[in-house]
Amino acid sequence: MRTAIQSLKDRAIEWYSACVMVAWGITFALPGDLLSKPDFVGFHRYTTSDAFLAALFSFMGSAGLIALYINGRWPRGPLIRIARGAFGAVAWALIAYAFYDAAKINNLPIGTGPLVYALLALFEFVSIYRAAYDVRYHHA
Repeated sequence: MRTAIQSLKDRAIEWYSACVMVAWGITFALPGDLLSKPDFVGFHRYTTSDAFLAALFSFMGSAGLIALYINGRWPRGPLIRIARGAFGAVAWALIAYAFYDAAKINNLPIGTGPLVYALLALFEFVSIYRAAYDVRYHHA
């Protein structure tokens, strides 16, 4: 049986992404309207409220953390990891584009955000592959 420490070491990217999701959820839950800031103007294509993003990212990040913690102890853990990874791949890709779009709308140079979140989206596919392997391994 895997321990939480082994899971952290072997699935560091998944832990990191899930923690970033929770951090995004907390950030959107803080007082104020984050979506009204110039850096977030590109997000209006995908959502209308901070509360929606707070709930969505908090839920998906927390579900991912729980699935990673119980991974190996519950047969459906890898399936939750696949769902969180798919959500993460789409979410981080959209966030990368939203930051790129905001820079263009504000006529500013493109910062590091689009590339960092695009890389996070790319690494989510690695996480999905690894979770899919765990599904095959545990059901074989």
